[in-house]
Amino acid sequence: MKIAILSLILILTTGLVFGQHSNHKNHENMSGSPDTEAVKEVLKSYKNALESLDVSGTQKLFAENAAIFENGKYEGTYQDYLDHHIGPELGHFKEFTFSDYNVTIRMEGDIAVAYETYNYKIVTAGEESRTIERQGVATSVLKKINDNWKIIQNHGSSRAIQ
Repeated sequence: MKIAILSLILILTTGLVFGQHSNHKNHENMSGSPDTEAVKEVLKSYKNALESLDVSGTQKLFAENAAIFENGKYEGTYQDYLDHHIGPELGHFKEFTFSDYNVTIRMEGDIAVAYETYNYKIVTAGEESRTIERQGVATSVLKKINDNWKIIQNHGSSRAIQ
């Protein structure tokens, strides 16, 4: 279960928002642009779902064939990940919180690349409850599809807080 929980944690970090934005001309939108704000909202919605331990309805945040990777392993589409990881494993958590969020969003037309750094804490449920604290990074690629930003690829990894 420990490996499964740590695996889940890596991908769950997709939804981290709040942070600084780079202003590189022609490559990165300044904070506050409508598209940058829409991308941030997608990531924030996912983070909020994770922290509430309820990911029902999060499929709308991902493209149908979104590719999910964690720690160098392909996990399948988001629906695969939802069915086999997130849904079952969140039931073993009493608490899942994020802190020290930073995100940089780089806009390339109808593609956005979000680079996120954060810390997270999970408290497991049950008699043998334990606390897991990790430092993580994630890269999420989003695409504007029918005027909505959707995650098309995510790769997350984490390590012990140093």
